[in-house]
Amino acid sequence: MKVRSGRTVRDLRRENRTAVLQRLYFDGPLSRFSLGPVTGLSSGSVSNVVAELVGEGLVEEAGSVDSAGGRPRTLLRISADSGYMIGVDVGETRVRIELFDLALTELARVERPLETRGPRRVDRYDVGVVVGHLREGIAEVLERAGIAAERLLGVGVGVPGIVARTAEDGAVVHGQTIGWDAVPLERLLRESRLLPE
Repeated sequence: MKVRSGRTVRDLRRENRTAVLQRLYFDGPLSRFSLGPVTGLSSGSVSNVVAELVGEGLVEEAGSVDSAGGRPRTLLRISADSGYMIGVDVGETRVRIELFDLALTELARVERPLETRGPRRVDRYDVGVVVGHLREGIAEVLERAGIAAERLLGVGVGVPGIVARTAEDGAVVHGQTIGWDAVPLERLLRESRLLPE
């Protein structure tokens, strides 16, 4: 593999793919012609990257627009069903798990209540209970939507507290209000096989 200015050809290819996917995700649909200026890539590079992404099913055609002389330009967009994401919110009274396609259309949602009877209890945030809710909820939203776990691109988890990263545990949560002190949440979720590798 050749190296150019400290970057490998593979790195450059990944950067080009990322640039095209980001612009299509945030600004799409766009034509190949429009992708050049917004990504800084040459028309040849855009064509190569787009052909690859279309071949992989990550990008699809989304109609066309008239050009200023010549044939209409084909618009491209991210293929909404080329991958899926899960968002999790650990709230004060419940854990909410939502499944989305890449167009951010909600496909399924479940909520698991946290114990709230009696005086406010910190133990309702027991890490084992929360991880159990996530395990059940993630499996349930995937089943409801008929999506295989392998199609899942990622899981985002929102928790009350400060999140730090460590080399061995990944995301570690410091949540004084919920009684979590350096809880290695990412490691616990990976051990439970809830997060994609």
